[in-house]
Amino acid sequence: MPITAMTSQPRTSLFALRSLVFRLAAPALAAAAASLAGAAVIHVDASLASGANDGTSWENAYRGTTALVTAIAAATAGDELWVAAGTYKPTATLTRTLSFNLKTGVAIYGGFAGGETMLDQRDIAANPTILSGDLASNDPVVSDNSHHVVRGNSAGASAILDGFTITGGNANGTSTGDNDRGGGALMVGTSSGTFRNCRFVANRCTFGGGAVYVRTSSPTFVGCSFEGNLGGSFGGAFDIFQNSNPVFRQCLFVGNSALRAGAIEVFGGCQPSFVNCLVYDNTATGSGGGGAFFVASSSTATIRNCTIVQNKATVLAGGLLTNGSTTSVANSIIWGNSGPGGAVTAANQIANQSGGTTPTSWSTVQFGFAGTGNSGVDPLFSAPASGDFRLSPTSPAIDSASNALVPAGVLVDLDGAPRFVDDPATVDSGLGTAPIVDRGAWEFQPVPPICIGDLDGDGAVDGADLGLLLGAWGTAAADLDGDGVVDGADLGLLLGAWGGC
Repeated sequence: MPITAMTSQPRTSLFALRSLVFRLAAPALAAAAASLAGAAVIHVDASLASGANDGTSWENAYRGTTALVTAIAAATAGDELWVAAGTYKPTATLTRTLSFNLKTGVAIYGGFAGGETMLDQRDIAANPTILSGDLASNDPVVSDNSHHVVRGNSAGASAILDGFTITGGNANGTSTGDNDRGGGALMVGTSSGTFRNCRFVANRCTFGGGAVYVRTSSPTFVGCSFEGNLGGSFGGAFDIFQNSNPVFRQCLFVGNSALRAGAIEVFGGCQPSFVNCLVYDNTATGSGGGGAFFVASSSTATIRNCTIVQNKATVLAGGLLTNGSTTSVANSIIWGNSGPGGAVTAANQIANQSGGTTPTSWSTVQFGFAGTGNSGVDPLFSAPASGDFRLSPTSPAIDSASNALVPAGVLVDLDGAPRFVDDPATVDSGLGTAPIVDRGAWEFQPVPPICIGDLDGDGAVDGADLGLLLGAWGTAAADLDGDGVVDGADLGLLLGAWGGC
């Protein structure tokens, strides 16, 4: 999306705007400065060959493949760990029970080249930073890999892991210490850390949660992807158990598999929420569960503005299966999910067992589904054969959902583009005051594209957008630069785009 320069704004107007921003942001900035007093930036670079090895600068960064373990041990609450591209392991030995342990108050950021002086200078895509369970460096042999690459360590939400690929975990041990679950990350015992911009790829387990196992914990995942994980019996990507309430925003679940629940299993009084997520091409290979979701045992899952497509089950339902629980669906698209023999039927989109219910509204469900505002009309994806499930310009899902059912503070879609955008070529058919939100994980962006900073989709970056951004300060709700949090960098982008788009 283009950034429009502020050349048309008078100096006096710009000065007044900056003064207003300063007055509004000053209390938050002062509080942040106070909280960071005494905090440190600790540098980590696996490839470094010289220096003091004390983390005080890039030249003296902690070095070696276990440098991140050393840095975490040295960190205290308020510290930030800046980690350069490379591969890091939880131990230099073959001790499979060792992991990277999250720590309350410590933020760990990957994606640096080395040499950066500001957090927003990092480039996660260009500088892959890998946390690997391949202890012997002999994959595809995985019998000697870490049981869990990351442990939640009972850390709170202020424990942050941002900008990493987590791969190679193999939880094939005994149930002692949960060594048979959570190959990528084990989040148990009130572990409620925050994961942003992370990829969980090719992890596995024998019990449940190939990517992540969650029990009595409520972690948050923003802008994360879960790809090609094997979940053993329960949950290819996630096994969520026993009064856990994790939050998922702008996440991808692709190509995961398990006997029960190809992507996500929810069991035992849990209440997870999913917003702006894509659940695609996951497979339940056993006799029970759903290809995308299996929600059971008095749980309540909330699904908003998600796209759930082309998931498969060999025995039961390819899409959503709810057993003795409730799965609440709104503003979503459920399409092309298949069951035994590859059959794409109504029962393979949404199915209920043992008194389970799936209240669904303002959603597109193949073959139709009872509920307010629902449709069975083809959503006309852009290029489904190649895995692009954005809406095409003629999609009936455009401007057709319910504004009231978008969770508070959600202002962007799966791509980070504005969530409420009016398409002039589409007659509004949804509920609310224009702009009406679209169905599914992506908001259709008319051509020319909406400019960055136009959070309310009215074609201009103005005081209303500024208010939305400041109201979302410190969260991911109005993140403009894709780093997972609204901060000064996003404010600068909005001010730089001030005026008409």
